[in-house]
Amino acid sequence: MGKHILLIGVSVGELAEAYAEQSPAIANIAALKHALLTEVDALREDQVTTLINPNLRQMRHAIALTTYRCRHHELCLIYYTGCGVIDARTGTFYLPANDTRLDAITTTAISSDYIRQALPSIQQGLSRVMVLDCMWGALPQLDRAPIAADMTMEAEPKNRLAVAQLADCNCALFTALGSHTQPWPMTDVELSLYTQCLIEGLTTGLADIDADGEISVNDLQAYMAQALAATDRDIFPIARFGQHTDNSEADLLLRVPPYSPAREYRRTVENYAHRHRGQILPHERNVLDFLRFQLGITPHESQVIEAEVLAPYADHQQNCDRYRHALTAALELETPLGTSLKKWLRHLQSELSLSYEDVSAIETQLINPTHDHLQALPQWLPPVDQPQLPASALNPNGSIDGSHYR
Repeated sequence: MGKHILLIGVSVGELAEAYAEQSPAIANIAALKHALLTEVDALREDQVTTLINPNLRQMRHAIALTTYRCRHHELCLIYYTGCGVIDARTGTFYLPANDTRLDAITTTAISSDYIRQALPSIQQGLSRVMVLDCMWGALPQLDRAPIAADMTMEAEPKNRLAVAQLADCNCALFTALGSHTQPWPMTDVELSLYTQCLIEGLTTGLADIDADGEISVNDLQAYMAQALAATDRDIFPIARFGQHTDNSEADLLLRVPPYSPAREYRRTVENYAHRHRGQILPHERNVLDFLRFQLGITPHESQVIEAEVLAPYADHQQNCDRYRHALTAALELETPLGTSLKKWLRHLQSELSLSYEDVSAIETQLINPTHDHLQALPQWLPPVDQPQLPASALNPNGSIDGSHYR
């Protein structure tokens, strides 16, 4: 079965600023894409398209292109994460882009009406699925009661998501509503709770409820309901299915690979490494040794697995060390830092793929706390392409003294 998967994450724009201070949308996209490519059987990278903070035109084009490419008995999966908006009067929902305006959301965001038009019902046997992990809010210009988190699927259309609008598209829609106090529940791994449960279902195989090696729409509905209920968080899952055919292929979403002891060991190593940024604590090492013995994995195999899992963390630490050495050398040349050195450090941060949090932590360690303007460096320094080093960083012959920045 062919697969066409579109992952869209929007974390900037008027809607993101109005509804969420720190959106997990980008982290959700990265984690879900990794889970799909590593845990779904026979899924290729060219079958997964990602859009990070796209504008309205890009979103419309990607949705239309993804649905157009699907053929009989193929999967069309669209995942969106961001700050969704609901018209509490009609139940129509809107998926904002980075250029969506609050005062014109009906014309500057993707509406459920547009999605319904983009998913025509002429192709039977086509598996269409939408997963919307959003912080839902009501249209600000409408004086309506907020969406209730304790509603039932038999409730009246007023004040609820009108997901039934997609029923004639042979489309299954999955989403969830949070409470007023927790409109978008998060986890301690900086992902939204809904996406985290989805990823765990794929990586552990628990989403395959009937254990037949395939995750169907019914499997996913049952698993998400169970997983969210087990979290004991105030979140209400919603699943609505469109028209079904007699062909079981239409209900098939993803095939999970067969059980493998090496995969189980790798998953545990990844979990520990993620918790402590590439570090495995002594008591976790004891667990890994016991697990290796129980799974029948040789010491050499376990070393190879751990080296592969920990390699990205080691590379990241090496990049942090390079930035630390460069900042130390820059402070020796000029304190406080001049504009040219600040721009050069900003450029180096980009080259090393370091986050603002990484850089801020390094600067806090090296710069005197009284230099408040330096501690705020990563937040306000503008990006540049090729900054010029000051004359103090040049050799007498005019060449760059690179030894100071290694």
